[in-house]
Amino acid sequence: MIAQPHGSWPSPLSPAALTAATRALDEVRLDGADTYWLEGRPWEGGRVVLVRHVGATGAVEDVVGSGVNVRSRVHEYGGGAYAVRSGTVVVTTMPDLRVHVVEADGSLRAITPEGGFRYGGLVLGDGFVLAVREDHSGGGDPVNTLVRLSLDGDNADGGRVMWAGSDFVSRPALSEDGTQVAVVTWDHPNMPWDTTTLRRAALVDGDGELDWSVVAGGADVAVGQPRFGPDDSLWFVSDESGWWNLKRDNGSGAESVHSTEADVMQPQWVLGMSDFALLDDGRVLVHWWADGVGRLGILDPSTGALEDLDIGLEGAVQFDQLQSAGGDVAVRVGTLSALPVIVRGLVTGPFTTLRRSSDDGLDPAYAATAQPWTWTNTRGEDVHGVFLAPTHPDVTGPEGELPPLLVFVHGGPTSRSEAGLQLARAFWTTRGFAVLDVNYSGSTGHGRAYRDRLLGQWGVADIDDVVSGARSLAEAGHVDGSRLAIRGGSAGGYTVLRALTTSDAFAAGTSYFGVADLEALATDTHKFESRYLDRLVGPYPEAKDVYVERSPVHHLDAVTGAVLLLQGGIDEVVPQAQAEAMEQALREAGKDVDLVIYPDEGHGFRAASAIEDSLTRELAFYGRVLGFTPA
Repeated sequence: MIAQPHGSWPSPLSPAALTAATRALDEVRLDGADTYWLEGRPWEGGRVVLVRHVGATGAVEDVVGSGVNVRSRVHEYGGGAYAVRSGTVVVTTMPDLRVHVVEADGSLRAITPEGGFRYGGLVLGDGFVLAVREDHSGGGDPVNTLVRLSLDGDNADGGRVMWAGSDFVSRPALSEDGTQVAVVTWDHPNMPWDTTTLRRAALVDGDGELDWSVVAGGADVAVGQPRFGPDDSLWFVSDESGWWNLKRDNGSGAESVHSTEADVMQPQWVLGMSDFALLDDGRVLVHWWADGVGRLGILDPSTGALEDLDIGLEGAVQFDQLQSAGGDVAVRVGTLSALPVIVRGLVTGPFTTLRRSSDDGLDPAYAATAQPWTWTNTRGEDVHGVFLAPTHPDVTGPEGELPPLLVFVHGGPTSRSEAGLQLARAFWTTRGFAVLDVNYSGSTGHGRAYRDRLLGQWGVADIDDVVSGARSLAEAGHVDGSRLAIRGGSAGGYTVLRALTTSDAFAAGTSYFGVADLEALATDTHKFESRYLDRLVGPYPEAKDVYVERSPVHHLDAVTGAVLLLQGGIDEVVPQAQAEAMEQALREAGKDVDLVIYPDEGHGFRAASAIEDSLTRELAFYGRVLGFTPA
């Protein structure tokens, strides 16, 4: 064991190593013995590929041809970009944004017209596909509807409208016999985790209107992820109790299936999420969060018993994309020492790993163990996160030297950080940094009351939480309190900039496509989030003074740390102009700032070149500010 300054440790993770063979696995689906998923490939410019594991042979193959990018842009964040049923596959692709049937040879046959429409949340029926359609052809805000598309026609009108009249529509649910449909809707100023309504209707032939009935939801109740059981009962998740728990409607009213002080669903940012699965024997595969980590189990609705499910992976702490078919289940799983994998098997086991995020992986000797860390903010409230100490099998810090701390701030802000291995964190811990990944007030997985702490308090409560969290580790003697840095993207980037303008805790901060001007965000962003700040900050323009007060761009004289701004040039969520305005104002104020724009990147970097360059710059930035030489 040799001693080297923290930050200078030689790491097996170069910036290129984070992208060279690391796949982003998403949207797992089962079709008989076959398993499908989406695979993001940074080395192909961020292209998303539909992949199939053939159950009969064990072969893993691309379903679509080279160059086809399977993505949806409904609500900008997309989701539900493909559906499969009995061997039939439909996809929506970029850049044309049309829906296509995938032919046997992998070629695509478009079934929607060119221009104007976006589709997502695809669900296949017998000879048709249901989709969330976003109509951009009329100017102004796009119009969201639920439509039915014929698999054999050209759907020249964009599809038959099944539901209209709400600002937003979720991915629909279709009964097994194709006679019933359900959908979640919501209206401005709500987001899908605020107030939503679950509706169901019987499908009718021809052009007749559907007779929709309200099943659940209402003021300050968020419902999501409807699923039909074999008996046409409608299952869904509701936070009416204060926690996202399972409910069921048998036609005579919704009833609670199981009540527990734990969330069994994530916030519905995209249209393809799947957080529970109905099993053939009447039980339910569910996941939830407890004591800072994810859990996976089988719920028996008849008894209320909930038992952990062992899938045979040591240190499994992160579960999502739950699926079932026949007697099999499939899950995307992350562990403390390995990147997410897709596994499939009988509930009784054994489970087989079908795909890994990386073929090489990280030597477990370099994997820092994420430990739950809870502290008290200045308001006397408990705040949660995960702490990772510097970890290297061959190197340690000099005697008496505490490591620098890098605080991670997740986006959203309605989201959460998981305990499973993330190369984005290991990149730093293998170099001698400590990491605190903060689930600040407003994060999910801790119930509605924790989530609602951020209402009216964005830019206040989250700042208190990240500053008090960093200082709690310094006070506990785990990190060097004079070398605290902070990084975050999108909403997390806003918290970074806000923390740098309201406290002296951090010596450096990196904002990835972060919000600098709340007014600009309220007036110049996409429809899905255009009223998000009504609840987090206040209605605009009535609360204009609050927007100005909490916008980092107006308080640059107070900046005490160095700032690195990394921005996509085609970002429609946080436009490039925000970063440019922040950089110019910081320079005029005489502050230490650098801005790098990646012209072809949007909201979230996808191409390997952008990811690698941004990490290289960020590491050099901390080395300059915190006083170390990167290996």
